[in-house]
Amino acid sequence: MKIHIDIDDAAHTVDIVREEKGTYMCLVDGRDVVVDASLIRHDDVSVFSLLSHGRSYDVVFHKNKSMNTVSVNGHTFSVRVKNQTDNTRGKDRKLHEDQTLFKIAATIPGKIVAVKVEKGGKVRKGQPLIVIEAMKMENELRSPADGMVTGVYVQTGDKVENNAALLEIDTRIPL
Repeated sequence: MKIHIDIDDAAHTVDIVREEKGTYMCLVDGRDVVVDASLIRHDDVSVFSLLSHGRSYDVVFHKNKSMNTVSVNGHTFSVRVKNQTDNTRGKDRKLHEDQTLFKIAATIPGKIVAVKVEKGGKVRKGQPLIVIEAMKMENELRSPADGMVTGVYVQTGDKVENNAALLEIDTRIPL
């Protein structure tokens, strides 16, 4: 599911793929983020417990007709969410859908414990690419789209910093 989120006037694009019950692989502004989510309560507000890359987040979503707010660990933001069928952001959606080169970067500092693809290999959306270990937890990065791996910049055993380039996928190359 692809959505557009405006948070305090900053626009973000999020592509969400459900991996298994409660676990989601998200592509947030072109970066992979794995999230474990649990709905704690749902009345006038939705309360979620999120775990991502070893960090815990308490998220409270207040829905209102004029403006929604989200509180994350006590910090409140004004939020407007538009899904794929909302045509008011069609230009931004087209730019994201036309993206042909995905550069996969480390979402946390850690150690590469597995590289599951090779340069020149074909991948499918959601396919495991790389496993990073951080704080004794393994985080699996998955492909955001179908395509061909055009560059692999790490190997098993490498230590990487946050935002380090790991690999790239070109979607123009047919499978």
